Amino acid sequence: MNRRTFSGMLVGTTASMMLGCAGRTSGPTATFKSTEPADASPRSSVALYRSVGEELAHYEVNVTDVTLTKRAAVMVPADVQYAWPHPSRQYLYVTSSNSGSGASGIIGDKHRVAAYRILAGGALQAHGNPQSLPSRPIHNSVDASGTYLLIAYNNPSGVTVHRINGDGTIGEQVEQPTRLDA
Repeated sequence: MNRRTFSGMLVGTTASMMLGCAGRTSGPTATFKSTEPADASPRSSVALYRSVGEELAHYEVNVTDVTLTKRAAVMVPADVQYAWPHPSRQYLYVTSSNSGSGASGIIGDKHRVAAYRILAGGALQAHGNPQSLPSRPIHNSVDASGTYLLIAYNNPSGVTVHRINGDGTIGEQVEQPTRLDA
């Protein structure tokens, strides 16, 4: 199976899953859990985000017509590694790096985390300044209260914790009392 076939299968699977859950999605993406009342009317479209290199594109998925339309794109500081929404569904936190996986042998020097405001309809807008990270991030997530952003690394293994400011921008890194035994 080549990359194109795999990507096509992934998009098809994602669209199929959205058809089944589109009436109960909240916020701009299909991966968000519903907070709508049980009697809410089904949505006819949801937002989908896709990245290739430094471009993070916003697509509208029309679940009624089963169509996918590119709406907008933002450029991030380097290749997107991971993205995670704030519990409020108002912000998306995106990690990026110009480093490759450990097996690739590509050692990059640009590792960042950036916040994006999710606008009406799902479009993204840069929110605050991207922050430098110590190495290539492989995962990030936000705690349930929306207070902290956790970022994981594999080379060297570790985790950093960053405060999330009240306005959704990324705050300072929280220093840990001891190094994580990874």
